[in-house]
Amino acid sequence: MSYQAVDIANFYINLANNISDEDMTNIKVNKMIYFAQAWSLLRLKRPLFEEDIEAWPLGPVVPNVYQTFKPCGRERIRDVSDDSYSEDIFSTEDLELLIDVAREYGQYTAGRLVDITHESGDPWKITMDENKKIIDKETIKRCFSKKRMLPRFEVDEAALETIGYRDKEGTIVLPYEYYCPEDDIYDEVQ
Repeated sequence: MSYQAVDIANFYINLANNISDEDMTNIKVNKMIYFAQAWSLLRLKRPLFEEDIEAWPLGPVVPNVYQTFKPCGRERIRDVSDDSYSEDIFSTEDLELLIDVAREYGQYTAGRLVDITHESGDPWKITMDENKKIIDKETIKRCFSKKRMLPRFEVDEAALETIGYRDKEGTIVLPYEYYCPEDDIYDEVQ
């Protein structure tokens, strides 16, 4: 399944705004969707979105995504671009990839991500050196195939089932102390 690049941007903006105090800026979100596209080309053997990624002075940019969030300037993007956005649009396989990219690259500042994309041998650098505008998907694929593979986040289901139990829907339910082992409220509830 192919999405719009802004769908991928909305995922990372929503994640940053709901899970951490991280600033997801226009620069950073463009780098995140670039990395998501690159790893999708390798892991899933297909693009996540069809829009071109362009080589701009501060690194890879999808022009439509940049324009969508341009009103935020350099500030944190506080809202997704579409009120009806839902991560339900993503397949499980795509969602796992997006989360793996977030775990790998979300820890970095926008400036550090710019530095990473500007490294020698990176598709952005090759495109700029060739005086081209579009970062070719084949170039992305070739360059990222030489990198250490993106780690997968894996949950040890057997360990979790030993600690907790499955409810009627099949969701693993963990004991309260697993999340809050030093919480005094737990003792009061008992």
